[in-house]
Amino acid sequence: MALTNGDLPLNEDAWSIFTNPAHIIAELGWTIIQDVILVWLLYGTLWKKVILPKLHEKFDKEHKITHHEPAKPHIHIAGHDDHGHDHKI
Repeated sequence: MALTNGDLPLNEDAWSIFTNPAHIIAELGWTIIQDVILVWLLYGTLWKKVILPKLHEKFDKEHKITHHEPAKPHIHIAGHDDHGHDHKI
């Protein structure tokens, strides 16, 4: 296939697009939009903080699951155990 007056070979055409400042700015803009809106807002906020807790609660009710309170942080003293175990030093 012969090149016409305005055509560039594929590698030169690709390089001119890749190094075009307008194209770089457009790609960065879309990347930011996708990262912020799709990842942070939709997944991080909407899914993890709104939808998933409701699904979790519904699942727990359907399957009669109760969660125990998380253990409070405490300090273990050598030779003493708060959990009723007898540890030898």
